[in-house]
Order: sequence, then structure tokens, then C-alpha cells
Amino acid sequence: MLRIGLIGAGRWGKGYIRTIEGMGSRLRLAQVVTSRPENSWKKLVASPDCDAVIIATPAPLHAEMVRACLEAGKPCITEKPLCFDAATARALKEQADQAKLPVLVNYIHLYNPAYQALKKAVASAGKPVRAILTEGMDLGPFRADTGTLWDRCPHDVALCLDLMSGAGPAVDLFAAGTFPDAQGRPEVVTLRLGWQGGVTAWIQSGRLSPQKKRTLSVITDSSLFHFDEQAAVKCRRIPFDYPGRTEAARNGPLPKEGEPLPVPEKPTPMEVMLSAFADQVEKKAPPDGLGLTVELTRVLEECARLLKT
Repeated sequence: MLRIGLIGAGRWGKGYIRTIEGMGSRLRLAQVVTSRPENSWKKLVASPDCDAVIIATPAPLHAEMVRACLEAGKPCITEKPLCFDAATARALKEQADQAKLPVLVNYIHLYNPAYQALKKAVASAGKPVRAILTEGMDLGPFRADTGTLWDRCPHDVALCLDLMSGAGPAVDLFAAGTFPDAQGRPEVVTLRLGWQGGVTAWIQSGRLSPQKKRTLSVITDSSLFHFDEQAAVKCRRIPFDYPGRTEAARNGPLPKEGEPLPVPEKPTPMEVMLSAFADQVEKKAPPDGLGLTVELTRVLEECARLLKT
């Protein structure tokens, strides 16, 4: 049984507690450290009574805590973002690689069974991706230490980078934002990522919408694959002649229903993520590494610069 130490018992921390308690004999919550001064996270990291650590604290603390876990020889999960600059991300990746320890950054939507069904269907279709569109909206949460770019956009960027993992780095970046908060950070952000070969990802992310949204569309030459976290049918494939779309539209509206893709109701994304982490710790699966996180941090750091200009 993997003994877990948890740093942070806020909204996400409570979610970890509930999920671990429901996972039976695979994981056990050994220790919990909250923000109260008498509880020391450094003692938890050094404790021989926990085998791995989950970091569910405010974002500015993540890099320091991950570094401490690696120095103590402890695998860890951290909430996103790992850090706010690519140099720090690369240094932490190098440290994790040298220590041969799993470090998992919780881009939770990568572990959603509906997204995994979409990704599998795209790969099975055998057609190159032509375009990606994502939208992640909600009303809040509003955090004093993190704006939309670093709080919400990592989810969208992680999905795009995961789908384009074999295409190399994004080489064409655009960022725009509006509705600044008290710190001047935009509450709604639009990003564009482009890769060599002409593939473009369009991202709309924000926290001023009364309607929660998490959608992803992946377009190939012959299909549109769509994931909608809030819909009854969460994942479907729609036949779509992308190169000939203009000509096809002359015959009337294009069909949108498509065919549902099978998606299991369980496990939950957090259960999938925790199981993947346990497999890595127990050496049943190789660590994901921090390659995606290094590229994601580079992209967001550049987008932050673009937003300022």
C-alpha cells in the first residue's frame, strides 16, 4: 500500500482526501498538513511514514515543495502550474530525471476517460490532426496569486500539447486578453499555438462565465472529434470533409450529431490520475517525466510576455 502525505487541505486537497479514501487498499492517506503554522510541510516531506507526497497548495509554493520532495527522495504529485518560468521547469525536470523519481503535474483533464477515448479514436483513425479548438470557462475560481493564464490555461495547453506530442515545439504563438483584474491580469484569455506543418490550436479560457464549459474539438481531413465534459454524450465523432468543407456546405447544413464514442462512467479523472501515479511509483509504468510541463511552461511564459505587449 502506498502511503501518501498531503500538503494542503483546501478545495482540491479535500478532493484528494475523498478520492484516496474511496480507492480501497491501493493508497492510504498517512499525513495531512494544512496551512496552520504548527503544521510543517517540511517535516511531512522528510517523514519516513509517507512514501509519496501530494502538493495541493497555492501555486507560488509548488516549485519549492517539488524540489524538497526530490531532495528527500519522495515521488510527488503537484497541482498546476509547476512554476512560472521555463528555466525553473527545466531544472526540476533535470533533478527528477537524475533522481529517477516520478513527478506528476495534475493536468486533470488528461486523465478524463472521455478525453482518453477521444485521443484513442484520433490515433485509430490514422489521419493527421489539422486543427484543435478548446474552450474552458467558468465563474471563478478567483485567486489572488494566479491569473487566468497560469490558473486555467494550463489545462487547455496541456490537452493541445498532449495531442501534438510528436510534432515538436509550438513555433507560432499569439496571446490576447481582456477584463483585467485588480492586478492587471486578464480574466479572459485567447491563445493560438501553431506547429510546423500548419496545425493550429485555438484556446479560449476564462473565469467570467456563468456557464461551466470544458470542450475540445480535434479536426482531421475526414472527421471532427468532440469532447464536451458537460454534455450527456461526452465524446463523439462527426464525419467532416475538412478540405472540402466549403463545397459540402452548398448542399445545406452539415450534420453535427455524429456517432458517440464509448466512455466508461468510472473511474473518475482523479482516480485515473492517482492510479497512474501509483503505477509509476511501483515501477509498473515508466514516469511521464516533465517534458510536457517544460514545453507548457515555455509556451505560457512567452504568452505572458505577449499579453504585456
